[in-house]
Amino acid sequence: MSAEQQLLLRHNDWQHANTLVICGHQSIDADFAAQLQQQSIAVWSWDLSTQQAFAKAGVNALHTVPDFSQLTATTVILLWPKSKALALALLEGLATCQHIEQVLAVAANDAGGKSIGSAASKAGHQAHKIDSARRCSLWQLELTQSSSFNWLKAAGSFQAEQSSFVALPGVFSYDRLDAGTALLLEHLPAPADGQLLDLGCGAGVIGLTFKQRSPALSVTLSDVDALALRSAELNSLRLQQPVRCVASDGLDQLNERFDYIICNPPFHQGKHTDYYFAERLFRDAATRLTADGQLWIVANRHLPYEDWAQQHFRQVEIMVQANGFKLLLASQQ
Repeated sequence: MSAEQQLLLRHNDWQHANTLVICGHQSIDADFAAQLQQQSIAVWSWDLSTQQAFAKAGVNALHTVPDFSQLTATTVILLWPKSKALALALLEGLATCQHIEQVLAVAANDAGGKSIGSAASKAGHQAHKIDSARRCSLWQLELTQSSSFNWLKAAGSFQAEQSSFVALPGVFSYDRLDAGTALLLEHLPAPADGQLLDLGCGAGVIGLTFKQRSPALSVTLSDVDALALRSAELNSLRLQQPVRCVASDGLDQLNERFDYIICNPPFHQGKHTDYYFAERLFRDAATRLTADGQLWIVANRHLPYEDWAQQHFRQVEIMVQANGFKLLLASQQ
C-alpha cells in the first residue's frame, strides 16, 4: 500500500458514503480500494488506468475532468497532484462547493506534501497539518468560498507554428511548446493521407498540426488523461479541425490499425522515472500498424528507445538528433 493511502486509513472521520476521492495516477492497493468499496466512497480520476483499477475493485469510479457543479459529497479527499497549477485549480473549484464540510489533502513530502499548507495559504485558504508518517503529510483545508470556477481560466496557452493552443493545468507542458514536440514538428512532414494516431496526445499539438498541414489525413488523438483530452477537444474546435478524441491507456482501447503512430511518450510518473509506457508502446504498435505503417517517436537522447524498438521492428533509424532529443522511425519495411 502506498504511504499516502496508509496515512489516510489511520483516520476514520472521512470514511463514509458522502465522501469523494479526487486523484490522478495512483498505484491502487487492494485494502484501500476495499475500504472505499465497503463505505460506498466514490472516486473521480482524470487518469484512465487509475479509474479502471478502482472500478475493477468494485469502487464507483469515474474518468473525468472534475465538474464541481456536479459534486454532492460533503467530504473530499484530494490526493494532491504533482502539478502545482492543477492543485490550485482543484482548490479553486472545490471552493465553489459551499456544502462541503471537510477537505483533506495528502501527498508524499517529496511530491508536494510538505508545501500543501503554503500553497493553500498563498491561494487564500487555510491549512492545518493533522498527521504525518512515512514521509507523507495529511492536511485539513478550510477553503475561502468562491462564486464561480471555469477550467479555461486556469488554462495555459502557447503557439505552435502559426496556431494558438490551450491546455488545462496538469497537462504536460501546459503553458509552452515542449522542445521534443518542436523538434518533431520541425523535421517530420505530415503524410498526405491515411490513418494517423497521435498517442499520448496531450493538448493535441502534433495531431492537429498535421491535420492542418494535410486535411485529407484521418487523425485520432488519444490519451489516458481526461484533462489532456478535454484540452485536445477544445483545440480541435478552436482550430476547426475535425479529429477523433479517444480515452485510451496506450493502445488498449483502440481497435483499428493505423498507417502512422506518432508519440512523444512520457517517461515520468509523479516523481519517478517510468519507462513502462514506451516499452509497451513498441510491443503493441508493432501489431497495430498497417503492413507498411510507421511509428515515429521523439525522446530524450539518453533514453535507449532504439534498442527496445529493435526487439519488435525490422527497421529502426534515428532520423534527427538535436537539442538533447532524437527523432526515431520504426517500421517493418
